[in-house]
Amino acid sequence: MPRASLHSLRDMDTCRLGVLTASFLALACVAGSAGAGPAGRCEAVANAADSVGDQQALHSATTRAGDLKSGLGLDPRQRDRHALEEMLLGDGATPLRWDRVPELVVLMPVMQYEKGRGTEYRATLQQLTDQEAAALVSDLTDALSVLTDRAFRGFSAIRRETDAAGEMVNVMRPGQIVVARYNGVRDQTATLGFGGRSTRGSTIRAASIILDSDFDRQDSTRRLLRMHELGHALGYNHVKSRISIMNPKIGPGPTDVDRAAARIAFEGFRAAAESCS
Repeated sequence: MPRASLHSLRDMDTCRLGVLTASFLALACVAGSAGAGPAGRCEAVANAADSVGDQQALHSATTRAGDLKSGLGLDPRQRDRHALEEMLLGDGATPLRWDRVPELVVLMPVMQYEKGRGTEYRATLQQLTDQEAAALVSDLTDALSVLTDRAFRGFSAIRRETDAAGEMVNVMRPGQIVVARYNGVRDQTATLGFGGRSTRGSTIRAASIILDSDFDRQDSTRRLLRMHELGHALGYNHVKSRISIMNPKIGPGPTDVDRAAARIAFEGFRAAAESCS
């Protein structure tokens, strides 16, 4: 994957970029070399008392240049800077990120989506095939490498989970990103999917990827949906000022803005991994 080539990355406001970089590096230092190797399994269920939930949706229309309303009036360098801040900070003052390499759990049953349900959903009789599950894992693993600037070259563990039809399944579990197809997402919310995360302070403790079953099964652009929602699970937010994989509407593949953000966000993890190699 080519390195980020944004001219504005060299020219942007040094102080502001330094704040973003320092925030991510500080968390990497706390984690030590945790990002370089497999992570231990935490408790089975996230404790809602000390966690904050955050969920963002992807809409079905294609992003066009005219849709980019944020940052109007800024020159190109300022818009690049603004896009990085949108992606890394969102509406918050502190970036969110993992302190370890997460596990990936693929739920083999298709889940039934219920708006406002929370973190537990009911398994249906429908199942992913082994081929579909393998393709999903492959797409998310490739996306993980891109979105972390190759700091995470794979999940710390990957497993497939089979749950009985009718069983209520918790999809927000510490140390894990839980992904599944869901019936009814598009019908109930007019979106293609959600990427949710549970945090303690600025640390992501758990994440969930919700994919509309019909779209993820049939549409040729499902790889972009999967990458976008993984981006939310990794701590990224919507970008409204530049074309990006993190636009609120489905867009292109990763751009220079996305690669620049990944370099900033995961520089500390990459350095830790290299020091242990």
